[in-house]
Amino acid sequence: MEYTRRDLAQAVLDAHPDSSRGLNMFYGAFNDDMKAFQIRLRDGLLGAFGVDLNAHMPLKMLLKSTVDSNAAITSPGSGFGEFSAIARKLEGSGVIDRMMEIARLNDESQKIHLDIVEELLGLMQPTAEVVTSEDLKALGVDDDPPDVNDYEMDY
Repeated sequence: MEYTRRDLAQAVLDAHPDSSRGLNMFYGAFNDDMKAFQIRLRDGLLGAFGVDLNAHMPLKMLLKSTVDSNAAITSPGSGFGEFSAIARKLEGSGVIDRMMEIARLNDESQKIHLDIVEELLGLMQPTAEVVTSEDLKALGVDDDPPDVNDYEMDY
């Protein structure tokens, strides 16, 4: 697999402790392993791209702020496991349409956050344009994510 700077940016966002991207609310053990994988992938990609965050402290501070901001994006209904229980009560009220608009705006905001992180990482003078799975393996990083099908559902 080949990774671009945009993939690195997404890995940086995913590794945030409050990011739920790639997680599954019904599989706790999977989530633990996925978050550990996301952190390893981020760290491996930073190394493979030659990005030293500590060499660019003002940019690192803005990067952290941007990543924290991205992780804080939520919407009404976030975390609901079973929304259908109240959906009937909301029919015809306009609430669902407004919630869908917020979700659309949140998607747009997340894309813009990703754009900013990608640009900030580019300003940190990466030494590579593309990184491969082989590059990561040479650094001791396995880029195969955990498979949710290998885990039991939490009830």
